[in-house]
Amino acid sequence: MQIIKKLNHEHKVFLIFLLVHLIVWSTIGLIRTVLPTDALEGIYWGALHDFGTPKHPPLAGWITYWVYSIFKSDFSIYFISQLFIFCGFFYIYKLGKIFLDDNRAILSVIILEGCWVYSYITGYYGYNPDVILLCMLPMITYYFYKCVTDNKKFDWILLGLLVGISFLNKYQTVLILIPMFVWAIAFKREVFKNAMFYLAVLIAFFIFFPHLLWMIDYDFFPLLYFEGEFSNNTLIRHITAPLIFFIMQIAAIAGSLVIYALLKWKQKSQFKLDLGTDNPKKWLLILFGFTPLIIHLGMGLCEGGTMRPRWGFEFLFLTGIILFYFFPTKEISKSDFDFVTKLSYTAMLIIFIALGTLLSVEKNYRSRYPVATVYNDLNKAWSEKFASPLKYLGGYIEWTLPLTIYTDAHPQIILDTNGYKNPWIDEEDLKQSGIIVIDRTLPKLNKQLKISCPYLDENYKIEPIEYKFTVTNAFNMPREYTVYYLIIPPMK
Repeated sequence: MQIIKKLNHEHKVFLIFLLVHLIVWSTIGLIRTVLPTDALEGIYWGALHDFGTPKHPPLAGWITYWVYSIFKSDFSIYFISQLFIFCGFFYIYKLGKIFLDDNRAILSVIILEGCWVYSYITGYYGYNPDVILLCMLPMITYYFYKCVTDNKKFDWILLGLLVGISFLNKYQTVLILIPMFVWAIAFKREVFKNAMFYLAVLIAFFIFFPHLLWMIDYDFFPLLYFEGEFSNNTLIRHITAPLIFFIMQIAAIAGSLVIYALLKWKQKSQFKLDLGTDNPKKWLLILFGFTPLIIHLGMGLCEGGTMRPRWGFEFLFLTGIILFYFFPTKEISKSDFDFVTKLSYTAMLIIFIALGTLLSVEKNYRSRYPVATVYNDLNKAWSEKFASPLKYLGGYIEWTLPLTIYTDAHPQIILDTNGYKNPWIDEEDLKQSGIIVIDRTLPKLNKQLKISCPYLDENYKIEPIEYKFTVTNAFNMPREYTVYYLIIPPMK
């Protein structure tokens, strides 16, 4: 308490803001009755205790599984997500102090409440590799700058650990290494003569190496996930995909831009770009702030296909610092500071109401899946035919994941590996145990059957069963879903 009493007004406001953000966005997801698909995937992948997944390296899955196994509550997943955001905010503040005075550094974090990446997105999607990057990227950027300016051994070791851990989380980490390399070439070439630089590289590689071996063993099949995203390679997509991606990045930071514009309006300060002197700090902000997004746009122009907006969201962490640095305000008074803070709380309230309303009124199986009803009905249909327990489920993971995470039986599910060898399923045991395959439409069901049961003869025929269940929202308003399933018997 003595430490808190010694804090000045701005630091107390900042601490309260961080705690309020943590509490608000850790609880909003509890309106759901099941965790978001990303979090359910993470729990299941982590339970496999393997060095890879169908989409990403294993770190996010490991953390999600460990947290859920220890606390056995949905809240723990939302809470760990916001703890990573909390840590990310702290390092954005530390980064801000490199470029700005203390008050502006604090406000460069607080105005990020208007960036719904840190609130709506994490509240809706829960915990996933993107959330980890929201923490790791500010930390990597901060310690990179500390390394090249202070050259302390501990900082170099820590940077190597952070980069390795981040790569073990998501391949997109490479996009923060590119501006690091370019900036070092331009301003700190002596880094490449520093033994500690190579030690950091070695540490990062050592951490990532087990996953690399796993990738080699399984022909790099997780990378096909990204190939599939870019498979819709029509001419128009080369234009529309990057355009939509760019618009969504602007939309993501729109609230922060409004808050900053209102601060400038209050101060009667012109919104004027100030590039300042040609110094390394300026170029660090430019390279780290824009290079990853430019690379994404270039990929979209070249490849077309689908570009998910959230691929760029984790690289928006410098938004507040860039605004204060390149569009400087007048001196920040206590009145200005409190004004921005109130605007950020207003943004928090608006986003909270919007997300809370959506989660309450939507009758979506993704957020309100009637797990017990569906599993009991499927298990009953299985038990009427076979004495052995239902061990395997196939089909689109949004239909099967809740059934394995939330039931005591925890049936194994079939993960699509794009036709490559499935590391997690013993095909002989699958044949001997049998499986239920479920999906929304008959064409999708037939496709999932081939993925789940590659051992079946091409001419194998079995009658699909129509199944209906009801999803109700928070106001008990119903919506009926129709799905189809196949019961594939044990084959001794």
